[in-house]
Amino acid sequence: MSTRATLSRRDLLRGRPHPEPGRARPPGVSKQSLSACTACGMCVDACPEHILHITKGLVALDPEAGECTFCGECAAACPEGVIAADGAMAHVMQISDDCLVKAGIACMTCRDVCPETAISMRPRIGGPFLPELDATSCTGCAACSAACPADAIHAVERVPENV
Repeated sequence: MSTRATLSRRDLLRGRPHPEPGRARPPGVSKQSLSACTACGMCVDACPEHILHITKGLVALDPEAGECTFCGECAAACPEGVIAADGAMAHVMQISDDCLVKAGIACMTCRDVCPETAISMRPRIGGPFLPELDATSCTGCAACSAACPADAIHAVERVPENV
């Protein structure tokens, strides 16, 4: 009767497991509206960025697949009204300790691709600049997550402390 935990090869070699990142949802999806999702997949088919999929019977956004452009095509295609056309993301992005900069490797990819300039680089003595994400400016579009070479940026639920 053992429960099998999934552990990436990277985490195994580092000797530390990471908790599963929060499930990112399309813009305009709330916990209440998500209960109406029938997993029909019409929003997935309508997404021009191909970043939506159905996971565990509910619509989800894959931050590593690309950036959400907030085009509204998913909302227009949803027959159940799960996705609000003018809604915001229920998550923000967060930079983990897996960031290349933490290992002393200079990288500014996340800052360069952020359309909202929510990521700035803080200079420090003796090492590369440190990325800092401003949660109040972050739209959760996941442009930074998709571009991160270290897979160090993940979605976390937007809570009042993060806003």
